[in-house]
Amino acid sequence: MELQVLVPRREVETVSGVLFEQGAIGLQEDYLPGEAPVPRQPWDTGPLPPLPEQVLVRAWWEAQSRPDCAEAVHAALAGVEGAGLPRWVSVVDDGWAEGWRAQCKRVEVTETLAVAPPWAAEAGDLLIEPGMAFGTGEHPTTLSCLRAVDELAQAGLRCLDVGTGSGVLAIAAAQRGMEAWGIDIDPESIRAALGNAALNGVEIRADQTPLANVEGRYDLVVANLFAEVLVALSDDLKRVCGGHLAVAGVLSDRADGVVAALSPMKLHRRDDDGEWCHMGFSW
Repeated sequence: MELQVLVPRREVETVSGVLFEQGAIGLQEDYLPGEAPVPRQPWDTGPLPPLPEQVLVRAWWEAQSRPDCAEAVHAALAGVEGAGLPRWVSVVDDGWAEGWRAQCKRVEVTETLAVAPPWAAEAGDLLIEPGMAFGTGEHPTTLSCLRAVDELAQAGLRCLDVGTGSGVLAIAAAQRGMEAWGIDIDPESIRAALGNAALNGVEIRADQTPLANVEGRYDLVVANLFAEVLVALSDDLKRVCGGHLAVAGVLSDRADGVVAALSPMKLHRRDDDGEWCHMGFSW
């Protein structure tokens, strides 16, 4: 059974606590129809649009639990200022969890590197726990950067992973003996990267240090980012790169702008995979 209730944004935390106390097995905050903001792109600037004053809270119970908890739930919500009338909806468990796991598959990147979720891994695979952070090895942009790491990594040298996401690139570098540092603006990515590193038994540095604050030069820099972001970061990418720079996440029709921004670094490789473009630069 799904419960839907409209509450003031300031009361979401209170309502969430109430619903979990009454046995909810899951909860989600949602927008009302027409109120969801346009997805913000990495190159967008300026303040975020204001959030709606009301939030649609959705919570779930096992169907057989509803008769036991419904009265208590309604009574608890009645004490929350501004909360709307709760509405119950019957829903069917369609096995989404099992379907999601089935879609997360082992990916053979090169002859010596494969990435897999823990439940599909073979001995020696790089393990990534799928979650909110980008980078499970399946997307063409991640694959291209992984191949670059596999080709260019050398033990004892240093790798900087700009926009580390799940940490997969930094972890691959660390597995090959490099000193690896992943940076990202998203705290969830940092948690995921450190957790995945521990899962693989390697140590990496991962934090939210801005690229502009990174000091020194790195033998290998990898950046799986949109073209617009690469252009915006180009001066710092050139500053911290002491050898090879591998970039991905670039739409093919925007590659020329990235090449121009990264000049005078030399473009020594370009691979197009559908609409995506991977490029390798060096000094």
